[in-house]
Amino acid sequence: MSQQVSINAFLHSLLVVKKMDNFTVSEAKDALVREHAEFTDETEARKFIYRQLTRNIEKGLIKRTDSLNEGVKKIIYSKTEKFLVSRIVPLNRKPKAQKKMTCHTSAKIVKTVNYKEKLKKELLAYEIDLNASFEEANEYKRLAERFPEIKETLEQHHLQTKDKSIKLLGKIHALQNLLGYSVTGCQEC
Repeated sequence: MSQQVSINAFLHSLLVVKKMDNFTVSEAKDALVREHAEFTDETEARKFIYRQLTRNIEKGLIKRTDSLNEGVKKIIYSKTEKFLVSRIVPLNRKPKAQKKMTCHTSAKIVKTVNYKEKLKKELLAYEIDLNASFEEANEYKRLAERFPEIKETLEQHHLQTKDKSIKLLGKIHALQNLLGYSVTGCQEC
């Protein structure tokens, strides 16, 4: 039976849900900012990722490898055997109690603006992912024409990409409804 290990919920989303492995701090930071609207400052997101990776190196879940390629040093982080054999679960910390604001009206306005800005960022990220899925699906079609001997494999990838696109489209429609936008149409993969 595998051991259960808790890691930060944001890091869990990158390493377990998004299945990142063999990545740099910059790649993890970019994914974090793209996937989680809570991170708006790239410098703070980078610091957060570095702290989380350091903690998990100490736990033996992540390893750091320094490489030198044409005189350029690159630091790669990857999952260890311990990570791969453990059951990794997200650790959600309870949010700290927020201080009361003296002006309730301005507090509501700030919360509304923050909420809408976060939703807009999420919507943009989903739209980018959806466009990438369309291109990926089209590429599988082109490759199937060029390489008929692997057509069956390419068709499986194409179907997985279509499923992913449908889920993204559902998320986009939900956010568009919440933001009061007119819901966009559907493009065929």
